[in-house]
Amino acid sequence: LPSAAGADLRQLVSSRVPNAVVIVENDANCAALAEQAFGALRGVRHGLIVTLGTGIGGGLVVEGEVRLGSSGFAGEVGHMVVDPAGPPCPCGRRGCWERYASGGGLGRLAREAAYAGRLPHVVAQVGGDPESVHGEDITRAAVSGDEGALGVLDELGWWVALGLANLVAMVDPERCVIGGGLAEAGALLLDPTRRAFAELVEGGSVRPPIEITGAALGERAGAVGAALAARSANQA
Repeated sequence: LPSAAGADLRQLVSSRVPNAVVIVENDANCAALAEQAFGALRGVRHGLIVTLGTGIGGGLVVEGEVRLGSSGFAGEVGHMVVDPAGPPCPCGRRGCWERYASGGGLGRLAREAAYAGRLPHVVAQVGGDPESVHGEDITRAAVSGDEGALGVLDELGWWVALGLANLVAMVDPERCVIGGGLAEAGALLLDPTRRAFAELVEGGSVRPPIEITGAALGERAGAVGAALAARSANQA
């Protein structure tokens, strides 16, 4: 949020609730806390979660703890560049991972497929204008078995897998968890992601298998993790 740059959010909130302990935390880190306590990262010593929504967030678990980095910026995986000549990103660079593998990325892939004539039924359902095709239309059509929509989700899964493979090369997790709104697609996204990941991950034929699974807490993970962080702060 550029308009909030430099704002002391903790102080602003504390001034209005003076009797409360106030902490500020990244939503994906909160999701990692929640999945570690109650969900898909429970009992995992080395793992990661990527939250696929409007953009992409990430949380890293190393030696059983959610790691924030030296200044809290660890896990900003959505701005890992995967194509320097790719589409512009709001961060100011080009080809960030979230331009391809987020909800916004799915919408872009969907419109490209629509203009290429690969989604005739989906385009017809939105009134005939390829520009009106959105990610939700793809997921809905894929559930009904539309081949063009399933192809777009296969493409999305490849981009998700590419980013995961890059992250695995750095942190070597035992499990990768996919959360956020796109995770609601379930196997429609997870299956093509797993297939592509098996081909893209370094040393895939010889290293121990890395599980890719959906977040157990779904879109609630961030809120649950925020409550856990607040409780921990109050107990400190």
